[in-house]
Amino acid sequence: MTDISKKTLEKIKKEQVHPKPRWYFLTRDYFFWIMFVITTLLGGVAFGMILFITTNLDWDIYQYLGLSLPEAVVTSLPYLWIALLVFFLFITYYNFIHTRRGYRYRFVVIFLISLLISILLGFGFFHYGWTENVERQLRARIPGYQHMVYTGENQWMQPEKGLLSGTIVEINVEEKSLRLKDHHGKEWTIDINNAMIRGNLSLTKNLEIKILGKKVSEDFFEANEIRIMMRGFHQERGKKQ
Repeated sequence: MTDISKKTLEKIKKEQVHPKPRWYFLTRDYFFWIMFVITTLLGGVAFGMILFITTNLDWDIYQYLGLSLPEAVVTSLPYLWIALLVFFLFITYYNFIHTRRGYRYRFVVIFLISLLISILLGFGFFHYGWTENVERQLRARIPGYQHMVYTGENQWMQPEKGLLSGTIVEINVEEKSLRLKDHHGKEWTIDINNAMIRGNLSLTKNLEIKILGKKVSEDFFEANEIRIMMRGFHQERGKKQ
């Protein structure tokens, strides 16, 4: 027996080192695989939220905000969800390399594959409207969420700059006006006499709309253009009621 072998055996006896059972390594491997799946799904949710938020912004109205297009892009990016996506990708990488054979793969390969999976999942969550439900729940349950993420509602809730959005409460056909409850719960009278309506739906009660125009007083607004908000579940409910 060599000196190295003797020293190794003596160290094992001295420190009373015992081999870990097979179930320990299997459980550890399963744990990191489960965490890999969970963080990949969360990455998909994060990408789906990025997709949902950016597609619900109107990129043609930046001039109303006094911004150039590059400034509008910088202002509007959902940095919170971008940061969460990157965070989940790194956690996914960490979980994968701690699986039985994960150490064999390079960081770039694992990161890009995780990103691709998150993108595909994100498109799926967005397509089936799940990200809209997530966004609605976050706005309802987390105070200050709207201040952390620049959403379409933030973009259109600037009446001083001629932008207003909300839900139609009542339509007065004779006076060519409507009552609108904005996203802060305030009601407005909207003059639609000279308004151009964009969208495939007629103006009806409970329909969500976006208005370009001019604030006349604290609760009166003149509309030049009305856009129908096509956001999946919202409009289906509006049409049925």
